[in-house]
Amino acid sequence: MKKLKWMLLVVGLSGFIAGCTQSDTADVNSHWRANLNTPATAEMKAADDGPYAFYRDNYTLLDLYWVCADQVIERRQPVSELIPVECGYRKPISAGPPAEVLPQVRFSANKVAALSDIHGQFEILLGLLQANHLITDTWDWNFGDGHLVIAGDVFDRGPQQTEALWLLYQLDKQAQAAGGRVHMLLGNHETMVLYDDLRYLNDKYHHVAERLEKRFPELYGTDTVLGAWLHSRPVIVKVNNILFMHGGLHPDYEELGLSIAEINEHYRASLGVPRRVLMETPVLDFIYGSMGPLWYRGYFRDRDPITSEQIDHLLKSLSVGHIVVGHTSFPGVFQHWDGRVINVDSDIKRGQSGEILFWEDGEFTLGTLDGTRMVIPDWIESH
Repeated sequence: MKKLKWMLLVVGLSGFIAGCTQSDTADVNSHWRANLNTPATAEMKAADDGPYAFYRDNYTLLDLYWVCADQVIERRQPVSELIPVECGYRKPISAGPPAEVLPQVRFSANKVAALSDIHGQFEILLGLLQANHLITDTWDWNFGDGHLVIAGDVFDRGPQQTEALWLLYQLDKQAQAAGGRVHMLLGNHETMVLYDDLRYLNDKYHHVAERLEKRFPELYGTDTVLGAWLHSRPVIVKVNNILFMHGGLHPDYEELGLSIAEINEHYRASLGVPRRVLMETPVLDFIYGSMGPLWYRGYFRDRDPITSEQIDHLLKSLSVGHIVVGHTSFPGVFQHWDGRVINVDSDIKRGQSGEILFWEDGEFTLGTLDGTRMVIPDWIESH
């Protein structure tokens, strides 16, 4: 199967600032610091969006677009320069050519955090990461060599998915520089948007696409900074003895005869292909279907329930002790099946609350929006 190949180049913020004059650096900082920690107002969310960054001239230039107060702003600049603040994302962005897609799916980490289903609720994402000290007040990585897993569904529903994606993109680069990782896994809503199913897209983004005179999926094509990054992301990853994905896996997964790395490769190569075409290939029909890693909900449903024996067999076949998933909403982080399955879809999509999962020294805890750490409750015993 043909693999995606990209150049690897990381352009650091410090390198850029080192090349600026003192007044240049002051201008960059003063432009965004005043508003950095001020939550976006409803008017800002409705009217402002961007940047959308398109690669040009063999990844040496960027064409940038914002929609600010319903007016389109355009700019062309070298890819090595910080993307400035116009509106939308409220911090300068260090971009670079697309990174190489790595086949690695198994990682070791001293500490892990995970959340999912952000659905455009940037302020909740920001609040969780800051309150639990994963990032600083200036939105920079603060989790050292830890691994942060986003188990899918940044897209759709809410009004600030652009901001959430840029924050995670920046943190991905900063984490790797610090010896950590951000694992941005793709969910069913990323998949839907990229193959042009826009049923759940916030109205704001339909309007933005119209103002930019593009179909919305074009704003995340492989010729864009965020689109290339998303197309390089996996759908399943293993950290220590924990398997992370958006939905889950039905036990029939074994019949595919595919490794996790092969599932990721099939997924990446088919990303953006229309659903009707995917259904024509059995492997892809499973991956994108109701029993695959994007859509499966069987760990939590009474209808056609999975059994404890099947859970044990699945964990053994995958060589893990726990499966962590999003996709199915709960009012917080809970453990299921005696802790063998943990949900991290904590209903962030409503824009009112959210929780984040932590693993350290073999123990799971959860973090709240006020930074409190708690033992993870069992869903059955609590409800």
